[in-house]
Amino acid sequence: MTTVESQFETTMPLNLGRLMVLSKGQKWCGVVLETEVGKDVVRRLGELAEDQGILIRFIQVSMVEAQEPFARAVAFLDFSTAKVTPEEALKTVRKQEFVRKAHIIYPSPEGILFDDYFFLLTVGGERAVVFRRKVYEALFKGIRKMLGTAGEVTLYYQGLSIGHQVYNSYVEVAGTDEPEVLIGLFKAYAKTLGWGTVEVVKTDIETGRIQLRVYESCECEIGKGSEQPYSQIVRGMLAGFFSLVFGKDARVTETRCIAKGDPYCEYTVNMHG
Repeated sequence: MTTVESQFETTMPLNLGRLMVLSKGQKWCGVVLETEVGKDVVRRLGELAEDQGILIRFIQVSMVEAQEPFARAVAFLDFSTAKVTPEEALKTVRKQEFVRKAHIIYPSPEGILFDDYFFLLTVGGERAVVFRRKVYEALFKGIRKMLGTAGEVTLYYQGLSIGHQVYNSYVEVAGTDEPEVLIGLFKAYAKTLGWGTVEVVKTDIETGRIQLRVYESCECEIGKGSEQPYSQIVRGMLAGFFSLVFGKDARVTETRCIAKGDPYCEYTVNMHG
């Protein structure tokens, strides 16, 4: 049996960006780049911006495969104190030998600057969709409100199906069904996709018992004020995932929950069969 101490006491939000509502007078533009992958590319682009008085407000680079020769990026640039126009800056960028493509993104007439170039969003080679809190809160709470107890059961079985699907996906990604690797992927994807930070506290393979914690659960966060544990879809995901990881029916109980004031959500996974 293994036990670990908690390492997750603080969180640092990451703004995915790619959209900004500009205030009157703000002189911002976006630029889309495709460049060679090189150790000095970012430095040289930074120097170009500095020389021309352009302030880089935001930059996001698309994930690059290990052997991929080109990187794609979008940046929001502040031209308030620039010595050049956006069009002049674009000409300079396009002259760089390491730049393959470059395009300007202009704000809309309503003052909205957003990345209208890159689409679809992908994670791990699959299409991904980002839901803001108001959207997923309306989805999860709406099912509970419309169906009551049956809604909670529905969310659990949705989670169970998701757990099965992510297991199969992780096996394909990792090329192995080793539990340690798959659990590592589960933790990595849960955090990078915003579901929550997963910490495995205790693992006892012999008895088929796992204790884990989820910090900042997106599901339970919206249920704050509840008098009982709130998780259904995440609990179902854990049950579906671990049942395939260990080849046994997994029953999951939520013993602590941020919805009722606990510092984290804690789950006990028991294997049967």
